[in-house]
Amino acid sequence: MSLLTSEWVPYGTENYFRKLEMYSDMYWCNEIDISTSVVIAAPCGGPVIVIRDRTKLVSVKTVGKPIISVYTSSGKIISSFVWSSGHLINLGWSNNEEILCCQDDGLVLIYDLFGNYQHTFSMIKDRQDVKLLDARIANNFIRTIVAVLTETYNIYVMNDITKVKVHILPNIPDMNILPNLWEIVLLERQTNVLISTNHSLYSVSHAECKQQFIGFNDTDYNNDISPTNSIKKISISADHKFIALLNNDNIIWIGSTDLRKVYRIYKKPFSSSIDQMAWCGTEGVALYFKSEETVMIIGKIEDQVSFIYTDPIWLVSEIDCVRVIGAFSNDMLQLVPHYVQEIFRINSTSPSSYLVEASKQFERRNHRANEYIHLVNQMLETAVDHCIKAAGHEIDTSTQKLLMKAAQFGKTFLQNWNPEQYINLCRLLRVLNAVRDPKIGISITYPQLQKISVQTLLDRLVGQRHYYLALQASSYIRMSSTIGSSRILTHWAKFKVKQTQVDKEQLAITIADKLGKYSGVSYHSIAEIAANSGRIQLAIKLLDYETQVNLQIPLLLKYQQDNIALKKAVESGNTDLVYMVLLHMQTSMPLGKFQMEIKKSSVAQALYIKYCHQQSGYSLLDMYTQEDNHEELALYHITESIKTNNTKEMSVSINEAINCYKRTRDEFSLTTCESQIKLIRYQSSLEEKLKNNFRNLTLHDTLLKLLEINELKLADKLHSEFKVPERRYWWARLTILGKQEDWNELEKLSKIKKSPIGYEPFVDICIEHGNKYEALKYLPKVKDDLKQIYNTKITSLS
Repeated sequence: MSLLTSEWVPYGTENYFRKLEMYSDMYWCNEIDISTSVVIAAPCGGPVIVIRDRTKLVSVKTVGKPIISVYTSSGKIISSFVWSSGHLINLGWSNNEEILCCQDDGLVLIYDLFGNYQHTFSMIKDRQDVKLLDARIANNFIRTIVAVLTETYNIYVMNDITKVKVHILPNIPDMNILPNLWEIVLLERQTNVLISTNHSLYSVSHAECKQQFIGFNDTDYNNDISPTNSIKKISISADHKFIALLNNDNIIWIGSTDLRKVYRIYKKPFSSSIDQMAWCGTEGVALYFKSEETVMIIGKIEDQVSFIYTDPIWLVSEIDCVRVIGAFSNDMLQLVPHYVQEIFRINSTSPSSYLVEASKQFERRNHRANEYIHLVNQMLETAVDHCIKAAGHEIDTSTQKLLMKAAQFGKTFLQNWNPEQYINLCRLLRVLNAVRDPKIGISITYPQLQKISVQTLLDRLVGQRHYYLALQASSYIRMSSTIGSSRILTHWAKFKVKQTQVDKEQLAITIADKLGKYSGVSYHSIAEIAANSGRIQLAIKLLDYETQVNLQIPLLLKYQQDNIALKKAVESGNTDLVYMVLLHMQTSMPLGKFQMEIKKSSVAQALYIKYCHQQSGYSLLDMYTQEDNHEELALYHITESIKTNNTKEMSVSINEAINCYKRTRDEFSLTTCESQIKLIRYQSSLEEKLKNNFRNLTLHDTLLKLLEINELKLADKLHSEFKVPERRYWWARLTILGKQEDWNELEKLSKIKKSPIGYEPFVDICIEHGNKYEALKYLPKVKDDLKQIYNTKITSLS
């Protein structure tokens, strides 16, 4: 335990600060000069941007343009590229570990970790003629905020770069020169900008610009007596809840970011200037004195501690510590967590400390293990819990094992204890140790992991192209396939398809083999990336593996694979997809080619014909004409004749049908159409003569209507001209006379000549209309074998 506490420095009465050495041998130790560089580190142990500090004179051995180099936390190079765009005014990180590059023309260019351009957005679309003086970039693990200061001293803020909506903040009074300093402050419900000018400190929100008063010299913290006019450094904690202000008199004011609460005013004089200031978690402010080779941490409430650093360093604030990045090492300074303190501090009598000692004695096979367990006794469950939590805060693997073994030893004495917390932490520690390895270089701590989530950590591994490690980690911690393995492999495949030197056939097979056993893989998104990289044929190959046809079809059409799309749409049985393909082909192909293509599929052709019948008859006419399909053309013209009420148009359509049937030599259909033309003409003459509507009536209906209006001669003429069968004609007359109850005419009809339909229908008509007397007249003429039946029917009438 003495070795564990050797780097502990007492702080206050009961606490300690410690230095944890994350990486003692940085990869970049012979590549960069920290003293002449600007270091911009992503939060939670993320990658580091290194760019030459252009305010310092150094001998340039390469091109004069800025070179942006990206390293891991262990100093391993990820990428390096020459900045060849506009004048660069600031750099920063998004919450997705993308590089944001702000130019003086208002454009913000976004690159990935490997220097690949992603996209651009503008901060001042409405003011293209205005240049930027400065820019700030901040994030709170959920969104990334960008603020810019223009040469007209206006401030534009984008609260979320994914939404690309810019707000202009209210003007700052009397600001006509560049402010001393300014920073973005993220409050609970809004984004503020804190600006220090020569005479005042302003807090600017979307709604107002408010002057703030900070009392550096008043011992009563609640009475601010004078406006601050000499603030030279501002530092905001990683969680944006605390702020530290340093004035020209080297007095440090520590309070809340809304400036309403003061925690401490530190007035002790410093022998040298402060070069850097950054928060150490939320416990205090770290100050770097380059000339004294010292990092001093001033507590938020009390006391201060110091650490020696002989080489130039950069301080990076984190939610639970401050990272100290140097050319040769990457350290972490933090307040020793409570659970760790109570176990390892000297003369500790906490239950968890006794449990650790009991575990050690048990491994040595010493009987004293039993004595320590008895000392814990009633607090054993608490001791196990504290050992597990303490293990999460440790970086050294041997210490982690010591604490987890103690927890494992303690839990054997507990009944009904839930081991879920123990199992989960064992898995997470293994993942954390893997990503902290110098070859990977993500120096994340357990509290930081809790802040950003495991899924975000896997996303960062994927972003750095550590696909295999991400896949193994997701499997080890039992993540679902949808957010774990399938998503990771999809990203891997998207990366692979951009490698143009690999054969498309082999690459498609490789991707399918790797991804085949995982559900939820999005082949269509991989195909899109391949197509955007100019590999259309590879994209088509990949789409063969996409199981969702509704995602396949649009991309196949986009890549001009109409025939394949049509085939897959037909095979899917989804008519909506077939119609989508057909309509696309119709608009993108010459008519003749389109008709030839759909003819290859009977299903597609049938659906297209159905569509044309409902929506576009002219397309159907074109298709049948192109194919010389006279039979279908005739049917089309007949269908058109039925749709219209115009006699002239009807006649034209039927005549066209007649011409088609003449070509097909279909005598029956030809005769039928000619008869229909004759009927239309006859109906037209009847309309002129009788001033009655006979349009669209069939031959039988026309006959019935003539009989209804007592035009017997015209009905006889129609019967004669159109060769209406005698039996049908008698039935028509019988039906109408019965309907009109004209019994005299009915009797005359029965006596004209022998009825071709017999006399039973006469009896039926009379019975139907309830006339028993008339029915009896025709009973004698009924066939002998039916007389008894009809007699019964008549007598049953009331």
